[in-house]
Amino acid sequence: MSQNKIGIIGCGWLGLPLAKEFISNNYKVKGSTTTKEKLETLKTEGIEAYLIDLSEKSILDSIDSFLCELDILIINIPPKIKKEGNTSYSSKIEKIIKHSNKVKNILFISSTSVYGSMQGRIDSNTIALPDSENGKEILKTENLVKNKNYTILRFGGLIGEGRNPLKYLIQKNEVLNADAPINYIHLKDCIGIINAIISKGKWGETYSAVAPFHPSKIEYYNYICDYKKINRLNFSNKKTEINKEIYDDRIENELNYTFKFSDFNLH
Repeated sequence: MSQNKIGIIGCGWLGLPLAKEFISNNYKVKGSTTTKEKLETLKTEGIEAYLIDLSEKSILDSIDSFLCELDILIINIPPKIKKEGNTSYSSKIEKIIKHSNKVKNILFISSTSVYGSMQGRIDSNTIALPDSENGKEILKTENLVKNKNYTILRFGGLIGEGRNPLKYLIQKNEVLNADAPINYIHLKDCIGIINAIISKGKWGETYSAVAPFHPSKIEYYNYICDYKKINRLNFSNKKTEINKEIYDDRIENELNYTFKFSDFNLH
């Protein structure tokens, strides 16, 4: 029975079910939230709960207490570049990194937005060349993490448990880039891949995790709309420059991970 202690900064859509998975596998788990109301929810799930808001200046004591005696730290905070400005995200993560000297390993949950929209087929050897403010700030943040005993995990578009871009696309009068390939990953595969990295001790690595399933947007969403028995999206002939298809074969070959959602069940 493992008694390793894992800390998850950010127990939201991914972090909370991830924490519950660790607890079911006999890990001790610390988890953070930015809202007092959610503290009790975390405690009910058996998580040692902390209130940590990285936007506040008076957080050093809570960070030090949270990081104390951790074997693994998972930083799972999505950036809010548009809302908070393009330098806020990296400065928040830097606060954590500066106080994590005694943590053995860090897993930073990143994003495939670090790749440019026109980088074509992307694999484990592709150099990230972001062309968005979001991607540039995330790549800058990755470089802060690399000073530690780290692994960086870049997820594609997140899907599952009530989350699918269809919810937002259906509200639009027209949807662009009908022929662009999708680069999505299901919540359960996110959790499975994180488990594989930790169980195999794959530190000092960078992975891009996207389901090996890349139909065009119009193929994928026509299927989902038909499946849900709702009107299909209105795809426009207008296009922006998007040509990005991500496949990191080390997820399957090196981590020996088999995707649970890798066809039209990806929703």
